[in-house]
Order: sequence, then structure tokens, then C-alpha cells
Amino acid sequence: MSIEKKTIRSDIPGHSSMLNSSNTYAASSQEESRRLIVGREISLNGDIGCCDHLVVEGTVNAQGFSARRVDILEAGVFAGSAHVQDAVIAGRYEGKLTVSGRLTIKSTGRVTGEVEYGSVECEAGAKIEGRMTVIPAPAATAEQPAPAASVASDNDNVENLFDNSDEESTEERPRVFRRAVGY
Repeated sequence: MSIEKKTIRSDIPGHSSMLNSSNTYAASSQEESRRLIVGREISLNGDIGCCDHLVVEGTVNAQGFSARRVDILEAGVFAGSAHVQDAVIAGRYEGKLTVSGRLTIKSTGRVTGEVEYGSVECEAGAKIEGRMTVIPAPAATAEQPAPAASVASDNDNVENLFDNSDEESTEERPRVFRRAVGY
């Protein structure tokens, strides 16, 4: 009877945890288990559920896709609709995209359709065709303190920088400057 030594592949996600572990079937981390990688020359059509991070190097056609992050690599194509927290597009996106956080479009990226975003970063050479709409920031809550009342003046937006305690006095005196300028 001969004993075969199994080789653990370091290029497969989740297998790196097995290198230093005595347990051959150690579970991968939660983040790695919820990452979907669609490789080159692979086409995926349909619904994608329970995915935190989608990496597209092939072709994906999905409606109503929702995730924390999507990365579309240079060779990747995503067609359909998606709602994500953050997105990095170096390939092609066609359809409706809602990014509540940061949308990054690389120089090789092509976006066609309707895009809503919290913040956007476009590199030189990126192409966008369609409608871009910024998602408004959440309104201030009532729990925030009201701004401090300004010193009485003719214009409420101007703060009085001089001491006017003796305004009724008719004699001319130099006015005292109350605020240190430049500090």
C-alpha cells in the first residue's frame, strides 16, 4: 500500500488556509465563500443570489443583481441591471446600474445605459453613453444641533468682529478687535 501526498493549490481561493492547517478540509473565510468569479470565455445567464463580490472576466447577463461590490475586468461584459455598494469597471457594462457608494470607471471601461451613483471617478479614456444621475446625500437629521446664533448685525450672515458694548456713547474711541486673525 502506497501513500499519495496531496498537493494543495495556492491559486484556488480558500486553499491558502489549508497550507498551514493540519485539517485538510478547513473552511475558507466568509468573504472568499461569497465571491463569484466568472472567468474568461465563460457566459453566465440568469439570477445571481447571495453574492457579496462579483468579478467578471467573461460575460454575465443578469436582472436585479445585488451585491456589495462588482469588478468588471477589461475582457468582462455585464448586461442587465445591478444595485451595488461599490463598482470598478474596466470592461463593458450595459443596462441600469445603481452604485450607492463609489463608482470607478477605468480608462478601458465602457458604460452604456442609466447610471445612478454616490460618487464617481473616471479615468481619461473612459466612455459613458446614457444618463448619469447622482444619488443625493441623506438629509440632515433633527438631532443635529442648530447653528449658533450670530452676533446682532444688519445682515444675519455677517459676524460682528468689533466690540460694540458702548454703542450708545457719542465720543469717538478706537474699536477693539475681538478675534485673532490667522490663527
